[in-house]
Amino acid sequence: MSTEVTAPAGVVIEDLHKSYGDNEVLKGISVTVNPGEVVCLIGASGSGKSTLLRCVNRLEDPNSGRITVGEFEATDPDVNLDAMRRQIGMVFQQFNLFPHLSVLENCTITPRRVLKQPKADAERGAMHQLELVGLDHLADRRPAQLSGGQQQRVAIARALTMKPSLMLFDEPTSALDPETVGDVLGIMRNLATAGMTMIVVTHEMGFAREVADRVVFMDQGVVVEEGPADEVIGSPSQPRTQDFLRRVLNPLGE
Repeated sequence: MSTEVTAPAGVVIEDLHKSYGDNEVLKGISVTVNPGEVVCLIGASGSGKSTLLRCVNRLEDPNSGRITVGEFEATDPDVNLDAMRRQIGMVFQQFNLFPHLSVLENCTITPRRVLKQPKADAERGAMHQLELVGLDHLADRRPAQLSGGQQQRVAIARALTMKPSLMLFDEPTSALDPETVGDVLGIMRNLATAGMTMIVVTHEMGFAREVADRVVFMDQGVVVEEGPADEVIGSPSQPRTQDFLRRVLNPLGE
């Protein structure tokens, strides 16, 4: 069954700065993501990738700069954050499922409370998304009864019940056992094929090279290199990118 995608939204990030006290985490980031494009953010831990992603959804407030998500200027003090966030699905490293609710209830609570959908409509939409991620048969289970990979697939289904125009993924496979990573990446690959706009923070270089339209390498709060995935990962031009990929792709240094 093919994945259905709402009209995708583009993202424009201009000269974004973010500090925590004296620690400047983002030092003037500018990145454009076109509607329907998949952009992977790569780089060492602490380079600012997750902070950048959280600024797009205004989970973090930047100190300066401008972010536009579709029709919304996310950094406008008067922006309707609730309306903007309804168009954005976000999947975190940890699954953030409600442990006391079933899989189906986890996937219907937001459409019912935020979109005011009737219970039957919300359940119908949730079951459709659970079917797309291959978990409709586990709709009555609690999160603790699922594997990590299954919980992350539920988290993706939950995000998709809101019919977002943009999906943000913050290292969605980092907490998973190796044998379950492929299932989650497969779902993300299907979303990309269907035309979803996606910004993905990832250490999965194979996925980035296969699925991303562009790859952005960040280091110490700046964009060092960006371009087509094959170019940045296959033949990076910047020494810092080359060093990072050497360590990631050949961790034993052999």
